[in-house]
Amino acid sequence: SGSIPFELGNLAWLQELRLSSNQLSDKIPSHLGNLVMLQELDLSFNQLSDSIPSELGNLTNLQALYLSYNQLSGGIPPQFGNLSSLRYLFLCHNQLEGPLPHDLMNLDLLEMFTFCETQLCEPQDAAFQAWLASIPYVERSGLICPVAYAPICVG
Repeated sequence: SGSIPFELGNLAWLQELRLSSNQLSDKIPSHLGNLVMLQELDLSFNQLSDSIPSELGNLTNLQALYLSYNQLSGGIPPQFGNLSSLRYLFLCHNQLEGPLPHDLMNLDLLEMFTFCETQLCEPQDAAFQAWLASIPYVERSGLICPVAYAPICVG
């Protein structure tokens, strides 16, 4: 129970960190972004709150990220587009909101993506919708972003 210890960010060679189904609270520490060898991070089924730190985008070896069933708020960091090895992304049952970032379209290996029971919305543009349709397993929020969230193209 309690906060995730700062010292975990010093375990440079750690490949899996599974802390699900505990009573962890407070926010996800940004220093977990130092764990560049990490392949799996499971923080689901806790009481973690606040926003998802953008530093998690440093985890380019990450194949699975489980953040479901917490109290996370805010949006998805665009840096998640750097997670080029990611195959599983679970975000359901949080207080996340706003548009899914277009940077996620860089995740070519994604096999499962869940964002149900959130206030995350899907951009309306055809390219994003085609990318989302290419993922074999998706659990959606059912929300489409208003046109105000559409990306602005210059040129």
